[in-house]
Amino acid sequence: MLKILFSAGFRVFFPLAAIGAVLLLPCWVLLITGYTDYLPSTFSMTAWHQHEMIFGVFASVIIGFLFTAVPNWTGKPSPSGLPLALLAVLWVLGRLAVFYSSTLPDIITIVIDVSLLPLAIMGIAPAIFKTGNKRNYFLPIMLTIFAGFNLCSHLAANGMINIDENNFFIAALLFVVMLMNVIGGRVAPSFLKNKYPDLNLTNYKLVLPLSMISIVAMMICIIGEAPQYITGTFSGLAALLITLRLWGWKGWVALSDPLMVILHIGILWIAIGFYIMTYANFVDDSYIILSYHALSVGAAGSLTLGMMSRAIIGHSGLPMNNEFIITSILCLVNLAAITRIIAPIFFVDQYTMLLSISGICWVLAYLLFLIRFVPTVIKAKSLGL
Repeated sequence: MLKILFSAGFRVFFPLAAIGAVLLLPCWVLLITGYTDYLPSTFSMTAWHQHEMIFGVFASVIIGFLFTAVPNWTGKPSPSGLPLALLAVLWVLGRLAVFYSSTLPDIITIVIDVSLLPLAIMGIAPAIFKTGNKRNYFLPIMLTIFAGFNLCSHLAANGMINIDENNFFIAALLFVVMLMNVIGGRVAPSFLKNKYPDLNLTNYKLVLPLSMISIVAMMICIIGEAPQYITGTFSGLAALLITLRLWGWKGWVALSDPLMVILHIGILWIAIGFYIMTYANFVDDSYIILSYHALSVGAAGSLTLGMMSRAIIGHSGLPMNNEFIITSILCLVNLAAITRIIAPIFFVDQYTMLLSISGICWVLAYLLFLIRFVPTVIKAKSLGL
């Protein structure tokens, strides 16, 4: 079984991401609702939650996706066997080190947690550069910046640099969003066109680069603590560009196909997140936290579960059927987003209850993902063995 499990990145890092989502979020809900205050971490409660969602859960999905996609793009293998197993162990140690960081020497925590992404980059960069896969040259560079955000968050939390670590978390979240915007923007319309060949899609060539520039500008504004109206201008531009992109794809034709439409819903959540961010920067900054959760719970939750499900099914040679459990997974993660983002606007007095409902829906979504897909990733026949 171990030979099968460590044969491909998606078999290891997709389940690890789901395990992280199932275990880490309830800890945060217990902390924020006051049921416990036990967190022996250098990071504050909020900072720990942000760090683990971004560099624990979402980073794991990114690694699993790239270790699976790069061999398809380049014809070269990604890490497997013992190197992949060691990376998985390092991910687990990273979660423990960050949680217990106040009891460990700072350098130990930083080395354990920060080293994962650079090592993962080393697993894909040679294949991309040596094969001249120019379309994806940006990936190792972007991931290096992502790893840099992680390092800076540790340095800030330990008082080694005089910048709020929250700024690096938001910049890192925007990095995840930018990656989803690029990769999701490739696969969502491509999958749609393959299934509906007669559909006339419209792709505006300048929309993607302009939206990426806007997101990068937001990262710079947040780290540099630029005036709100500047950040709001770039977030508004990104929202409009992504909305235009979605309109050209005509994803609504796949409403009866959850595994297809979830990718478009995920991109839609990105636009919603940036619209809320624009409102927060120009009108009411109390909405800014809702924008972050639209980008994380709504966009990243939908796209990670949608992409992980499709990847496991596709690489296991199974038909892309919309099973009831998969549809339930995708509905639950969106219910988690709605109760976390939209409902509190109208039901302010029910905030704690809505927060709990959101957390339960999130955990159930990823728990059902594990129940459905762990048996698939450990099956020998999905490897052709």
